[in-house]
Amino acid sequence: MPMSRHILIVCRGNVCRSPMAEAVMRRHLAAAAMELTVASAGLAAVNGAPIDPAAERALAAHGFSARTHRARQLDREELERCDLVLAMEQRHVAALLALSPTLRGKAFLLSRWQDGADIRDPFGRAQDAFENVYARIESAVCKWRERL
Repeated sequence: MPMSRHILIVCRGNVCRSPMAEAVMRRHLAAAAMELTVASAGLAAVNGAPIDPAAERALAAHGFSARTHRARQLDREELERCDLVLAMEQRHVAALLALSPTLRGKAFLLSRWQDGADIRDPFGRAQDAFENVYARIESAVCKWRERL
């Protein structure tokens, strides 16, 4: 895969999974001295909503933070400029491709190199669900870092 310049991470609301993945990926890419832009957005985000407190606690437990994150709705123009779009669920990939067929070959599951399974939304669930999602995201980001 060629070196990407702009990576967008997508989930539904942009308050749990995608901001967690954005924070983790930014640090991993910086540690690997990769100068890539990483952002996140939601397919059905409420613009300006803060990260879910449980997601922030899961990140903080591992030395990360996204407390300044504000949710934002997916922007079709940004999609067109992305080199790589990573989604949490297969239905998100399908929605992205329906929105912009030019994403074929650029839109994948975050877990593609891990197990190819959906990373389910922990919103409204107990803290351990957020911890499990964090662990899946961390592992998936490490696999992507090896391929970028």
